[in-house]
This record gives sequence, C-alpha cells and structure tokens, in this order.
Amino acid sequence: MKRLVIDIETVGTPWDEHDPYVREFLIKGMSDAEAEEEKRRGGLSPFRGRIVAIGVINADDGRGAVLYEVPGQEQLVTRKEGNRTFISGTEKLILQQFWSYMNREDRFISFNGRQFDGPFIMIRSAINGVEPKRDLVGPRYAFHPNCDLRDALTFNGTVNTRQIRFNLDFACKAFGISSSKTDSMDGRAVEAAYREGRYEEIATYCLDDVRATCELYQKLVPTILIWNDAFRRAEVASPPKTKREETQSLMDSVREGSEGLADAIEGMQESDADDAPVISSRPSMKVLKKLIRDEGEDELPPTDPFASDGE
Repeated sequence: MKRLVIDIETVGTPWDEHDPYVREFLIKGMSDAEAEEEKRRGGLSPFRGRIVAIGVINADDGRGAVLYEVPGQEQLVTRKEGNRTFISGTEKLILQQFWSYMNREDRFISFNGRQFDGPFIMIRSAINGVEPKRDLVGPRYAFHPNCDLRDALTFNGTVNTRQIRFNLDFACKAFGISSSKTDSMDGRAVEAAYREGRYEEIATYCLDDVRATCELYQKLVPTILIWNDAFRRAEVASPPKTKREETQSLMDSVREGSEGLADAIEGMQESDADDAPVISSRPSMKVLKKLIRDEGEDELPPTDPFASDGE
C-alpha cells in the first residue's frame, strides 16, 4: 500500500464562454452583488472549471510529483528536480497519468478531499473520458482508503465549524508546520496566474500545498487517525517501511539476483551449448533501475515514480 498525499488546483471557465442558458440558470434570483460573486466561483465546480495541477507526495519516503496543465500540449513532458517530478500536458493527459499512480489499495490522503478534490478528480475524469480506477470519496466515517484530514480534525463533522473555523493554512500554523501560502501565491491567485501563463509557478505552489498536507498527516497519524478502526486495521496490515527496511529490501534483491545469476552461469558451464539455460535480464534491470534512481539520476521510471519494488 502506498500512502499518497494529494491536492489539486483548479480554475473556472471564463463567464462569457458559458452557454447563455447556463449563465441565466446560475444567477437567477440573485442580487447584483451575489451574481458577481457567483461568476467568480467557477473554479469550485467540476462542471464550470478544470484541473490545472495535481500534486502527489508519497508520505512514506517523501518522493513527489506534480502533474500540471499546459494548454495545447498534446504530449506529456517530464523533468526531475531531486526527488520531485514535474509532468505537464493537457488536462486529459495529466488525469490519465494520475490514475496510473493510484491503485485500489493505496491510501488517498487530502485536506477536504472528500468534498472537493476527490469528486472534482472523478467528475473531470468522466468528462474527459478517463476511467477512474477507484472511488475517491468512499464511506463517510472511514479514514482508509480515503483519508480526509479536515474530517479528522472536525471528527467527521461533530465539531461545530462555526465555532472552530479553519483551513489548511490555519491548521498548519497551529501544528507548527510551514505554510505553503506566500504573498504572491495562494489558492485565490491561481486563476490569475493561469490566465498569465504561469503554469510552472502553479505547479510549484501545488506541490508545496501537498508538502504541508503531508506534514499535517504525519502529525495526525499517531494522535487522531490511529483511533479510527478502518485506518488502524490498514496500518497493522501494511505498516510503512522504515529506511532500514527499504535498504535491506534492496540488498536482498541484489543478493538474490546475484545468486540466481551465479547459479545460471554454473548451469551453463555444466551443460552443452545447445542446452544452455536462457538468463533473463529482468531482475537485474529492476535492481539497476532502483540503484540509478537512488543515485539521483535525471532519468525517470517510465510509469509510476511512487512504485516500490514489490508493486
């Protein structure tokens, strides 16, 4: 099981581009002030907006990727900075790539993802003809496989949010976590940045939002989340690997590959040339790719930068 922390950035379709009937429907019965506010809310609706960035971080090892839209770019473009991967393309392409990371058993960790990120991703996937691999909303009171940190901090709505009003930035500051918000970029500034073509700036901000959410998740695991039955059972069944365990797993793979290669070579020496066994390079290449990735090379895995050797 991978523990994937996820956040999205969205923008609305310009008001004038909506069908006249849609515009009439959306502001019918509103005052002028209410109508102006409604016109600016397109990025909150998957029917009136689109996804322009999806940030993902593996909570167990800190590897991150951000998928972001560059309008008209019909092929994915990938580059790597340390343990962060930047992938750009159309909205449809980045959604397809996102679902290639997410398996049925993986944990989907978010802040307000049950109400916003999960439904938005699924609806935009359907609109783009991309088949979701799983439900990103799930049972209302469970924190696995979908783990909404806002639900955890309100105890699934038990806490009166009128008395305790907070957002991700507020929660992070309370827990001593560095906020992702800056003077020049926050959620309200994303749409203007998108219209100005500052796509990579949005991607960087989105990934920092995920970093803050990941740090909040790590604070809540031993204190609040662990008391949820579904969450606790999943942790017991698939505990996160420590760095020592990951290193040992790699060493075991190298040793097994070496022993298998030595046995095969010995078998070749004892056999006639025509009967010599065929040696597969797949295990050795798998280990080699792992070693290359850990050395910090720029070459990326062809599909999932979050996959472990056992997946």
